[in-house]
Amino acid sequence: MALTSPARLLWVGLVLGAAGLLQAPDAHSAPAPAGNSCGVRADGDTRPRIGLALGGGGARGIAHVRILKQLEAQHIPVDCIAGTSAGALVGALYASGSSPAQIEQLVLDTQWMAMFSDTLPRRERSLRRKADDYEQLAAIGVGFGGEQGKAVSLAGGVSEGEKLIALFERATGGARVSGRFDDLPIPFRAVATDLNTGQPVVLAEGSLPMAMRASMSLPGIFRPVVIEGRVLVDGGVSNQVPIDVVRAMGADRVIAVDVGTPLRVLDGNASLVDVIGQLSGFLTTGSAQRELDSLGADDLVISPDLTGKVATGDFDKAPDALRIGQLAADAAAPALRAFEQPPAVYAAWLAQRGRRTVPVAPTQLAFVEVVNDTGYADALLLSYLPLQVGAPLDVAAMQAGILRGYGMGTLASFSYEVRERDGQTGVVVTAHAKPNGPAYLEAGLSLSDDLQGNHESNLRAGLLFSPLSPYGAEARVVLQVGSEPGLTGEYYHPFDLRNRYAFQVGGGSQTRSFNLYDANGDRTARFRVRRAGATLGLVRHVGNVLSLTAGVQRYTGNAAVEVGDPTIPRTHFEEGAWFAQATLDDIDSLYFPRDGQLVNVGTYQSRAGLGADTGFGQLDLDAVGARSFGRHALQVGLRYHVTSSGTAPVQNLYRLGGRWRLAGFQHNQLTGQDYALGFTGYTYELGKVLGRSAQVGGTLEYGNAWQRRSDMSLSDGIWNGSLFLGFDSWIGPLIFGVGFREGGENVMFIELGQSL
Repeated sequence: MALTSPARLLWVGLVLGAAGLLQAPDAHSAPAPAGNSCGVRADGDTRPRIGLALGGGGARGIAHVRILKQLEAQHIPVDCIAGTSAGALVGALYASGSSPAQIEQLVLDTQWMAMFSDTLPRRERSLRRKADDYEQLAAIGVGFGGEQGKAVSLAGGVSEGEKLIALFERATGGARVSGRFDDLPIPFRAVATDLNTGQPVVLAEGSLPMAMRASMSLPGIFRPVVIEGRVLVDGGVSNQVPIDVVRAMGADRVIAVDVGTPLRVLDGNASLVDVIGQLSGFLTTGSAQRELDSLGADDLVISPDLTGKVATGDFDKAPDALRIGQLAADAAAPALRAFEQPPAVYAAWLAQRGRRTVPVAPTQLAFVEVVNDTGYADALLLSYLPLQVGAPLDVAAMQAGILRGYGMGTLASFSYEVRERDGQTGVVVTAHAKPNGPAYLEAGLSLSDDLQGNHESNLRAGLLFSPLSPYGAEARVVLQVGSEPGLTGEYYHPFDLRNRYAFQVGGGSQTRSFNLYDANGDRTARFRVRRAGATLGLVRHVGNVLSLTAGVQRYTGNAAVEVGDPTIPRTHFEEGAWFAQATLDDIDSLYFPRDGQLVNVGTYQSRAGLGADTGFGQLDLDAVGARSFGRHALQVGLRYHVTSSGTAPVQNLYRLGGRWRLAGFQHNQLTGQDYALGFTGYTYELGKVLGRSAQVGGTLEYGNAWQRRSDMSLSDGIWNGSLFLGFDSWIGPLIFGVGFREGGENVMFIELGQSL
């Protein structure tokens, strides 16, 4: 994948400096294996063999598709193909039997930016991974105790490329038996770069999707691919337009397509980013020019004019790349006539290509093998996959299972290959642990500000240990500093392969601050509650949607006035309670819901027999549903929380205020023993940045809080509303908005990390 755009700085820093590749490698120092792989000759067929060399260029490589269409329109047979990066993608699809029209449809239908993130859609994650959203922590690619005994380890790239592999498997036939690429309908080679030598590596056999992934492994963006002990990155580093590779396959004449990004014209005012970007361009343009200089009089190069129109990362400009590719194909049509073949010869080539079908797995698997260097049990990995000896291979279910297994979050790769062994065909499943584990550093940030002097901010650092058992036990420690400091920990221990039953224990020291307001909305006091203790629970998961939890907790603490009347004494309290909760979680986002539903039903029963100094009971219900219509989405919800028995002490009062909880009030401005509200919302998706959504929307809410349940009345509610602009950023949901309420003043707010 040729390198332009902001990825250049990261790419150069991680590759040029670390691997010492500023001196461009000799693209001919590691030639393709010699042989006559370029097409199968029928008796009497003496025509020159035509090889197609497709260069790298990221989104610019989409232009290759229209060149293929032109070759077919002019009856030009392609006897062998070599591709680099984006050229490997298009070339492998064409070589394995896809038509140019099918490739074009794939290119247009694929959400490419989503392919660069390995995060599963929330609704497809396990309940354990969904629960992580409440922690508001994000992995940052740093860990401890990783490979080779390193004290601190970094992730191999921003993405592991699992979604790309799944895409390639679907497009090339996920049941294809790994083997020689010469056995494809059109013989094929993919070109990658050895990270340890900087030399090109020609991939001629094995897993076709993995070869495509290796050739497109942009350093610093995608984790390198290890094949037969070689650590491979993007082929554009060493051989941007693999003309020498198709010649080594036996091509007599070459059609080369160069979609690389030319060097920029800089002056003395060039910035550091400009200079570093230009240095990275030296590699790709240098290797491309050396190859193009090797073309003879009987060869042809086609160079679509993409400069200034489609950049490497402009996958949203696929229609433009196709259009420009067509312009280049039309311009090359006269020169391409020299490659045309008579109808009978072309028809014979088509028939020969049609007979070379891609070998696929049989209806029954003879063996299933697992190559596993993770801490998980083989059986746990296989539990995600529909594999059984003697049964057929379900490709679609396999790909879905691979992504679900990868969604555990601690695998560097999770893949499979269909292989032949001793005349039998089976599946080999491979799983590798992330190099920056098994202790993963996480970070989070939350803040709220009403622009009237009320400000809360908290910075969190977490350490996730996983796995701690073959069934996937985990532990997490979280340190929080800021307005509400704390140190907490949790241990989660599943009892079975499918994580249906689990035990969890958590606790630590926590601090919570809340404000008291008068009837005019002015703050009269600020309380600080400190508590320490532990919670024990048993969990029952039903699929990835329903979770049932029951347990006990014991805490001790105190509440003191931080701002306000200093004569109010510090209050000590003891908490001891049993609880039960059922959660139906099928919502796509806790922050900007567009589809699905989230329902929490629970009870909290404080009892003297469990150590509490106040006996009371509470019942809680929160329900929200969302439905999208294109860019539009509607939300509806209900909250009903009551103190069903006794009187809850100050630290257990319900608090309202903020978006989804009466937006016309400041956070925690309303308190009570009971509250109820209903709300509806609307959002419009403005667009996405690397898969992250930006939205504008509003809410309409009606409800109130009461000190006595007997006072609760539908007629005693307060109308509230809000308008907001939000972005689901990498550090949490960022929201700017204004809240309104019936008979009150407007409330401006900025929030980061606030959820449903």
